Amino acid sequence: MKKELETVFDEKELLDIARNLVKLNSATSCPKREKDVADYLLYLFNREGIPCRLQEIEDGRGNVIAVLKGDGSKKSLMLNGHMDTVPPGQMESPFEAGIRDGVLYGRGAADMKGGLAAMAYALILLNRMELPLGGDVVFAGVIDEEAAKSTGSRYIAEHGPKTDYAIVGEPTGLHPVIAHRGIDYFAVTFHGKAAHSSEPKNGVNAVYAASEYVMAVKNQLIPEYTALSHPLLGSPTVNVGLISGCAEANRGFLDGSSETFAGIVPDQCTVWLDVRWIPGQSPEGILKDLKNLRPSLEKKYPGLTVTAEYIPLPRPAMDLSPDDPLTRAAAEQVRTYSPDSAGIQGAHYFADSGILYGVGGIRSMVLGPGNIESAHAADKQVEIKQILDAAKIYAKTAEAICVIP
Repeated sequence: MKKELETVFDEKELLDIARNLVKLNSATSCPKREKDVADYLLYLFNREGIPCRLQEIEDGRGNVIAVLKGDGSKKSLMLNGHMDTVPPGQMESPFEAGIRDGVLYGRGAADMKGGLAAMAYALILLNRMELPLGGDVVFAGVIDEEAAKSTGSRYIAEHGPKTDYAIVGEPTGLHPVIAHRGIDYFAVTFHGKAAHSSEPKNGVNAVYAASEYVMAVKNQLIPEYTALSHPLLGSPTVNVGLISGCAEANRGFLDGSSETFAGIVPDQCTVWLDVRWIPGQSPEGILKDLKNLRPSLEKKYPGLTVTAEYIPLPRPAMDLSPDDPLTRAAAEQVRTYSPDSAGIQGAHYFADSGILYGVGGIRSMVLGPGNIESAHAADKQVEIKQILDAAKIYAKTAEAICVIP
């Protein structure tokens, strides 16, 4: 018999889950990585009789997958949250999970064990409510998000389980975030000609050419990109993050085997860039733009060749419509349980939602307790009320999408 959410919701039970998750070290520097968190989540679901499994991916590490099955007559929804955190660094008592003035403190409290607890508890609530499900509700606790590879969500996007919709529980202050930029990396390499440094005219200095290329990025490409705009995200950005170049004979200075870096005109230099791009752009188009800066340099430096390449680890942009059924369903629940957070937003940061959306073809959004400013901070924290509200928002959004009326 169908039960109302309020009759099965226990604030203390959810807070205990959140605190227990924070107490478990799952930092990228931890030898066991996410294992203890995965074991705890599997314990919770098994205790509730919810079908669950460890989706092993690499070295014994894997995603926690739990599923409430529907009969296929409605759309399906995934609640996706990462189990790892950044290292504790200089935090005081990072795994104490202390509470002060209605706030939960500790490494991972905001990013994103508060959201992870709320998502797991939402599945427990839905199970206890005994709702007639037409669509599957899937919980995915994923690995390796903080290590920047997003291995867990990338595996789901490529191998399943696939759903029609997904909510990623990164901290948004419970604002529904329906768009964020993509991130892609590129390398531009300059091949010149080595020569003795006493006769530089006999060589082609790759470092000089690379320096001029960087200025072309700054003075030509960035203004072009600044003129582009997305209503929620603003303009794309370009960052030259690393430059490395020398003649091979001069490299010994860097490893300490030589006392001098002089003697040879550098014949190679590489410039690495990261581009935070907006919907409407693509890695292929960005690579073309980077290549288009080459011809004038190759003409100015006879004998110079320039190659530009995309470093293939796709992190696509996300752009869910304000009128999408997921947007409408989640926004309605936010208005009910957290009216101060009403109003859709875009985000400049990247989340696993981009992989689910752009690689997996799953219509996705980001919505979770806590603020992104606290995500990697020394005083990592999340308001307890936001964790409680998040669980209700997730459960009721799943009810709106997946339950047979």
